[in-house]
Amino acid sequence: MPSLTPAPLSIALFLPDLADRPDRRAAVDLAHGVLHAGVAVDVVAPMGGGPLRATLDPAIGQIDLAKRHAATSALALARVVSERQPTLLAIPQEVAWVGQLALRLARSDARLIVLAGDRDADLAAIRAAAPRWG
Repeated sequence: MPSLTPAPLSIALFLPDLADRPDRRAAVDLAHGVLHAGVAVDVVAPMGGGPLRATLDPAIGQIDLAKRHAATSALALARVVSERQPTLLAIPQEVAWVGQLALRLARSDARLIVLAGDRDADLAAIRAAAPRWG
């Protein structure tokens, strides 16, 4: 018999890389903001290395897809979505198509949030899309 208790809110944040760029720093700040609000968050990247990796809180899940580019990551991202079952998949505009494809391949009901690169605007978009934000 399926559980009547809703699954806890969780977010997968896909980034094309962890380079030290303003939009990537905003995404890492967003991950910290979501974590401090009590929501589970995983940062997913094609290659897990980069200067911003060291700035991630240890409580943030770090998933390395072992791919060279974001464009070749859709299948690996679909596998992560299928296994982790996040409520939301947040992804930058430049690779939004990767997120759309991954959600279709995973046959996931997760909502896709396209990030604007501004921490406050992105956090507001996540709050609006999350039905059980606590």
